[in-house]
Amino acid sequence: MQLTVEACSSVCINPLQRTIKRQVNRDYPESCTEEIHNYTLIELNKFSVNDQFFQYETIDNFLGGHRWFFLCPKCSKRSSKLFLPPEGMGREAKYLCKSCHRLKNQSALSGQNNMYRRVTRPLKKMKEIENKIAKGHLRGGKVEQLLDEHEKLDKELKGCQEYRLYTFKKKHNLT
Repeated sequence: MQLTVEACSSVCINPLQRTIKRQVNRDYPESCTEEIHNYTLIELNKFSVNDQFFQYETIDNFLGGHRWFFLCPKCSKRSSKLFLPPEGMGREAKYLCKSCHRLKNQSALSGQNNMYRRVTRPLKKMKEIENKIAKGHLRGGKVEQLLDEHEKLDKELKGCQEYRLYTFKKKHNLT
């Protein structure tokens, strides 16, 4: 059985560096961009999970500032996320990149599956549309377009045999 990223614990650089950068900006308000970068790196080097420390690399952002990455401890490639598989899966018990742990996304494995293609994917898309509309910052034309797309997906789902079976099983607690 293929192990998926969804089954693994992960650590993501983006929220981590944003939190640290906020702290650095608060503690050193008069610092220039390069000093902020250096202070952020110092704080990131203190970060560890399960006694595992990480190395970091940045690239210049075209809008200014830097984009941060973990360096995979095994292959040294840049990665915004590192993964730790569950115990007993025959994988290293370290946070490594997706490639080193040979991980796939569940959607990549399910992409050829009729249930995923005809039911799960449209339901996810409908949920995304609902979330966009719920935020309430869209113009009228965009809302109209999203509502039309939602109705189209809903109509297609109701005519789909797999969806009818899915809703029957869900209704009767057979899943």
